[in-house]
Amino acid sequence: MEPQKVIIERRRHPRYHPDRKNQPQVSFTLNGGDKHVIDVVNIGQGGLLGYTQKNEHLGQVNHKSIKQIEISFPGKLPFHCSGKLLRVKPTREQYKCFCAIQFDEIGYDAEHHQLNIGEKIEQSLRPIKKVVVTDQQFINRVEEAENYMKIKDAKQESEVRRRVYDSFDDITSLLSLEEKWWFFEMIDEMKRREPDYPEELKRAFVNLCRVGLEQSIREP
Repeated sequence: MEPQKVIIERRRHPRYHPDRKNQPQVSFTLNGGDKHVIDVVNIGQGGLLGYTQKNEHLGQVNHKSIKQIEISFPGKLPFHCSGKLLRVKPTREQYKCFCAIQFDEIGYDAEHHQLNIGEKIEQSLRPIKKVVVTDQQFINRVEEAENYMKIKDAKQESEVRRRVYDSFDDITSLLSLEEKWWFFEMIDEMKRREPDYPEELKRAFVNLCRVGLEQSIREP
């Protein structure tokens, strides 16, 4: 198994960004209703951040208790806990929303034996490799995105622009509306000037990327 990745940060419980092939499967139900499947962005002892299908009831249940959360790592038996749905926020994608879940400390395994959820998650994530996201990695994401500024067809330009914006959801989802507006303005300007990005623009873009990333890995 490839090592898991954690962004270095100053948190009581680090948040780990699992590789896609080692991605945990997480689902929860509210009040015995439909099952909501989570596409995990990051996970740690205290909780997780991720995406789920948009549901008209989810936006009304911030800070609502969750009686049943199921977590399953590849090749391992699932385990369960309760918790709290802390917040739900819309994304630019029509059918998805961004959510934060806090885990209760004690849960149970597949045989209903009591266990410590934080310890179980740490054990399931090992081995762990610590990595640092460099400034250049943020810039690379802009460089690798299709340049919608060079597309003459208005409809196609709009579609490509939306895809590029959506590709930064992991950074922008928890930014304020003003910060999001400024973030996308900077991407527009960088694509307009590509490949000659002004140093001042690059620094401002990287700084806001780090703000967004810090928001996404904070304790819920």
